[in-house]
Amino acid sequence: MEITTDAILRRLKRAGLKFTGKRQETVDFFVKNKDKYLSAKEVYEHVRKTYPNISYDTIYRTLATLLEHNVIEHMEFSDDAAKYRLMCHEQHHHHLVCVNCGATFAIDECPMNNLNGLVKDFQVINHRFEVYGYCAKCRAAS
Repeated sequence: MEITTDAILRRLKRAGLKFTGKRQETVDFFVKNKDKYLSAKEVYEHVRKTYPNISYDTIYRTLATLLEHNVIEHMEFSDDAAKYRLMCHEQHHHHLVCVNCGATFAIDECPMNNLNGLVKDFQVINHRFEVYGYCAKCRAAS
């Protein structure tokens, strides 16, 4: 199912949140970059094109709101910079993540299927599996 900006904004409105142009611009940027992790700086620079007076505080508050409502997810990269991407609500899968450009690629196989027999006396309620490296495009550019 394709996720749209309108569907996300309707969901946020049902949760009692105000609709703002800045919030719409931010959500739209994530939807257009759904297969990529984005830094707060990238989000700020994009939204600033339409709203030149926007502050980093507004961006961080918007990111926190979107995280709280499961619209986006975040990951700490090796450079200690948090990056964000649109939450995947598709079938269960994991990701390959390019540490250079932030691109993500789905892995349909779940490694937990092989580990379940090794995990004894522990009830797994959730897991996350990501592999970090460099995508073909970034490797070719270096």
